[in-house]
Amino acid sequence: MVKKKSRLSKKTRNTISGLLVGLASLYAVSIFMEIPQQELNSFLISTLLFFCLILVLAFLCITGIKLISKLKQKISKKIKKPDQTSDQTRDKE
Repeated sequence: MVKKKSRLSKKTRNTISGLLVGLASLYAVSIFMEIPQQELNSFLISTLLFFCLILVLAFLCITGIKLISKLKQKISKKIKKPDQTSDQTRDKE
């Protein structure tokens, strides 16, 4: 028996199945509790906006940290260059 290699990675399959279980649970609770469709839509939209805001803030934070590290590298390179030229002029004398 030959095993077929899946097109999706294990992490992707787990993520998709987790989302489907969450949606099914939310649907079951909304049916059981008789939550109005408008209230459920409002909850889903606000949750989606919250997660998008978290993603944007994380992206901005990572970008800021990377920019700071690049600036540090540029500054340290500029500081090292004058020292090297002064050492070279001393050696020539």
